[in-house]
Amino acid sequence: MSIKQWLLVLAMLFSLTSQAGEIFTTVFNVLDVKDPEKKALLVLSGADGRVYRMEKTEDNAKMLKALTGQVVKLTFSTDGNKNFITNIHAVGRGEVDETTYDLNHFQYNELRKVAPTDLQSLEQATTVFNDLLNDGDKGRSQCFKRAHMWAFDMWSKMGINSQKIFMFYTARYQVVDEFEWWFHVAPLVTAGGVDYVLDGTFMSKPVTVKEWTNYFMQTDKLNCPAITNYKQYEDNQWTKLCYTMKAPMYYFRPLDLENRDKHGEKRNHWVLPELQDARRAFKGWEETYEGLDTGKSTTKY
Repeated sequence: MSIKQWLLVLAMLFSLTSQAGEIFTTVFNVLDVKDPEKKALLVLSGADGRVYRMEKTEDNAKMLKALTGQVVKLTFSTDGNKNFITNIHAVGRGEVDETTYDLNHFQYNELRKVAPTDLQSLEQATTVFNDLLNDGDKGRSQCFKRAHMWAFDMWSKMGINSQKIFMFYTARYQVVDEFEWWFHVAPLVTAGGVDYVLDGTFMSKPVTVKEWTNYFMQTDKLNCPAITNYKQYEDNQWTKLCYTMKAPMYYFRPLDLENRDKHGEKRNHWVLPELQDARRAFKGWEETYEGLDTGKSTTKY
């Protein structure tokens, strides 16, 4: 076989194992892989939370450092579960519309509007549910951390804007049942106009909000009224046993809802230290969430 034919065969084999793509993103951070055998630079994407690799050279390191914090157009090839940069350059505001330019989802933007994605059908919601990580041990991780990573994975890997649903147990319920938790939370998606809770720790499939609350209240006779402001829960501890509250996917803990409703601290962005802490809810988090590393110590919540 001639050299030309061998090259053609190799090209065909490569095309079977790799894919190409492009993305507008912000260069959130650039990391130097310390392993001398890998000789790679890692570009952390602010638009989708992924990590993209580039050959480690002095010129590439200098270029990527200059691009940190900027909006770029990045083309890449994918081999297995790794993305390799084939070209990257800065993008000016006039080259893309403002919606495309709003790419740093790790900082608040008062103009950003995030509507929940409608998955159209229960079948599609079930597919999403089955594709989520489900090795979070409830004995070693809290519900709000698992929920946060499920929401982040839907956003970063599937392009789905979900919500969270919080279930608050009142003081009245605590007295009656002496329950060990005062809240529970899980991701919430909309499918065909119906809300479904994706709680992989306790459920084997997407369930309606009523089915979800029935499970935790251990009866279908009680109703957990839906509220829209944290103060409604705080001020009504003795009239009901529980309440539910929907929130955008970015809200991590009840404290964040309280700060929003009492102090106007709104969120339409991810907070990196929260994600860095929450990822520990799942096994293999170091490799699975490599794109969230910054080389700095993280805050534990």
